[in-house]
Amino acid sequence: MPEKTVYMKKNISLPLFLVVAFTANAQLNTTLNIQPTPTAVLSEWSGKNAMVTFIVTKIDSIPQQAIFKTEMKLIDGTVIGVTDITKAVPIILTKGTRVYFSKDVMPLEIMNFTGKYKAILDRTGKLPADNYQLCVQLIGQGPLGFQPLVAAKCKIFNMAALQLPILVMPANNAVLNKLSAQTAITFRWTPLIPQTQNLPTYRLQVFEVLANQQPVQALRSNQPLLDVSVKAITQYIWRPGLAFSATDSLPVKFIWTLQTSDDTGLPVIQTDGNGESRSEPFLFMIEATKRNEKKKGAGLL
Repeated sequence: MPEKTVYMKKNISLPLFLVVAFTANAQLNTTLNIQPTPTAVLSEWSGKNAMVTFIVTKIDSIPQQAIFKTEMKLIDGTVIGVTDITKAVPIILTKGTRVYFSKDVMPLEIMNFTGKYKAILDRTGKLPADNYQLCVQLIGQGPLGFQPLVAAKCKIFNMAALQLPILVMPANNAVLNKLSAQTAITFRWTPLIPQTQNLPTYRLQVFEVLANQQPVQALRSNQPLLDVSVKAITQYIWRPGLAFSATDSLPVKFIWTLQTSDDTGLPVIQTDGNGESRSEPFLFMIEATKRNEKKKGAGLL
């Protein structure tokens, strides 16, 4: 008989515990919102309140201490970053509704990232292109350690892969008229895709490819004949005013390239590719002066 009594008490205590836990959780309602395509620069999240909002509504009037546990995951659930809850600063929840932001729920100084994501963030400060989810949960500390106060709320966001501009004009291996080129050369390219919140800066550079020199050598070692930056626009007209040293038989060869930077002056893509955000370079040539043109011009002097 005593054994039966003990068994019944255990069965009664379990549902009672569930009722108490449910009642405690029912006193808190949370909502998480995140921009679907936020900036890849995580340090900028804390300064933009619209980036992440976490709304907490407490129904009862009993003050309650809590901390935020935030996880950043891939879309398949793999955790790549999590709050170090031992360093989190507690908040006091009181009756009513309050809105918290990225700087509150995801302070970077106590976020621990792992693997290649840690390496990339340490080097560039940017998340690589991928599909992610952010999960935020309120937890409290009790006799058994940290315990959830309410279920985690998660939102999916996308870090879009940027497509660097494609050079358009002068076309690759184009041959330009010498007289026209001395007056003006028009450069055109496609814009950075997709469009970002901050307008990109395009750095246009032109190098002469010297005799017996590979184009890539000219790009890496020669001084640029043109080095100019333009913001957001995709065209530049160069008025070189150069006396091109074309020979009778060989055209002068040039290589041009475009580097795309963000509003801080850093390459827009540092997580893959060449890390410099340079578009594929194009070659163009200035046609050589023909012998009969030189004689004709000489006769007019």
